[in-house]
Amino acid sequence: MPTLKQRLLGHIETVAGEHLDLLPEAMAALPLFLRERFAIFSTRLFGRKFLLALEAEDWESGSPGEYGKHHETLRRSLGDNVVLVLPILPSYARNRMVQMGIPFIIPGSQIFMPNTVIDLRERFPQPSARRRQTLGPAAQCTVLYHLLRGSLASMPLKEVAQKVQYSPIMLSQVKDELEAAGICKIVREGRSLVLEFKAAGRPLWEQVQPLLVSPVKKTRWVQWPQPAATALLAGMSALSQRTMIASDRLPTYALTLTTYQDLLERGDMAGCADAESATARIEVWSYEPHLLGEDRMVDPLSLHLSLRATDDERVQQQLNRLIEEVKW
Repeated sequence: MPTLKQRLLGHIETVAGEHLDLLPEAMAALPLFLRERFAIFSTRLFGRKFLLALEAEDWESGSPGEYGKHHETLRRSLGDNVVLVLPILPSYARNRMVQMGIPFIIPGSQIFMPNTVIDLRERFPQPSARRRQTLGPAAQCTVLYHLLRGSLASMPLKEVAQKVQYSPIMLSQVKDELEAAGICKIVREGRSLVLEFKAAGRPLWEQVQPLLVSPVKKTRWVQWPQPAATALLAGMSALSQRTMIASDRLPTYALTLTTYQDLLERGDMAGCADAESATARIEVWSYEPHLLGEDRMVDPLSLHLSLRATDDERVQQQLNRLIEEVKW
């Protein structure tokens, strides 16, 4: 599949009839979390200079408010003509960003660059095979909540949204994903739509495993002198607490992207180049680990998913033991 940069070049050439020359820009002035999330290029389009911030394709789409904050920080650091280049953006988020006046390009789909070019036709790219074959983070979190925290069956979707802490709009997407994957069907009870799961407990876990992925989006070495009391152990640190296997030298913690960024911005945590100078390893998760975790550790099912790709036979044995001990 073409990269975001390649799709951008092709889309601009199709829409504007111009070939872009993208020149990498220095990013040292940007906060670490923005350097990780975006690559910055300068270019000229319609006789004007723009700075294009290309979002890394392994990041989940953010909210309009989140992109607004990122755009403002980029604009203050780099200059006024900053345009976000995003792999994908739901229509409701696009509409809100237009209202907020945030310039963006979704290559192959939409362009919103006020006073330059606006193309907001509804042309969404087909999802890749990988996306179709796995659940998104919100859908995965919902299934794991149902398995670990209490049944969501026959519960109005509005209440499900409150339980799993997602918006009703996101829950509507989750509903469609779960139904398309054959995990549940949607039935109407009175005025409400509810989820009716086709399996329960261990059989449901076995059914959905091929559709689930590691919650870990990326890992980082950091100096974190005083980890928060609410921080949840993850990775080998959590596995060693739940089984007989030895822990790694440095503790591993699971954080959401927002929490990780906040800690960096406040100076409570600093990034490191390698493990030698670090005091902790951070896993940035695609969903909130506290929603499912307990006893200062991440939940056993997400832990299993985060480590199941390891080649260490001892780890695999303990992961099997972990699942056997789950109270379905």
